[in-house]
Amino acid sequence: MMKKLIMTLFIAMLALAGCNTNKEEPKKEQKLEAIKVAVQTNPKEIKLGEKTEVQALVTQGKERVTDADDVKFEIWKDGDEKHEMLDGKHKGKGVYAVEKTFETDGVYHIIPHTNAREMHVMPETTVAVGNAKVEDVKKGNSDHGAGHGDHKSDTMIHLMAGDIKANAESTMKVHLKQKEEALTGAEVQLEIWKDGVEKHEFIPAKEGNKGEYETKHTFKENGAYKVKVHVKKGELHEHKEETVEVK
Repeated sequence: MMKKLIMTLFIAMLALAGCNTNKEEPKKEQKLEAIKVAVQTNPKEIKLGEKTEVQALVTQGKERVTDADDVKFEIWKDGDEKHEMLDGKHKGKGVYAVEKTFETDGVYHIIPHTNAREMHVMPETTVAVGNAKVEDVKKGNSDHGAGHGDHKSDTMIHLMAGDIKANAESTMKVHLKQKEEALTGAEVQLEIWKDGVEKHEFIPAKEGNKGEYETKHTFKENGAYKVKVHVKKGELHEHKEETVEVK
């Protein structure tokens, strides 16, 4: 009887030891490193009237990101309202590039809008062309506010409307940043109305990538429309109005 009891206890202890051995240690959550984008030009010194390659090096930690969803270069001359949007192509080793010919002297702003690995980053860089100097542009006095929110605020609002045609569904995206970080979890609405028309439409935008909000809308007629982006989060309430042309 005693031998049977000892044997039973021995087997139970072995089973318990086996259970403890097979228990998996809780996995530590791995924090994803941020996507970083560095802008450079080739040649480094930009010459008037000659083709320049504008490049964006996309990295995550020590890794070069070769699978970015898209990289779009927004380029405009300081003081101009017209912003040019160019699609970047991957050249290899995490470098995305476009060709651009700068026709006039001045300081130009470049934002590489980058969507990669469920992150959205849009750092801004300034470059001097011809006889201009970057130092000539004082921080906060550029026309950045014309398309990216009030420069007195630390919230940047950027509307990407693209080529809009009447009676065709158009995709509009809003990129939000606060203190140089993507603004997530905000309530975003687009208030849309045609110049001279009293009726205003309110279209909600849904967040996809961090800090990127998207919506679709069909403009019934061609002409100039006002689009006011409303952003709410907690006590934050910002808005930015722009004009878009429907063809």
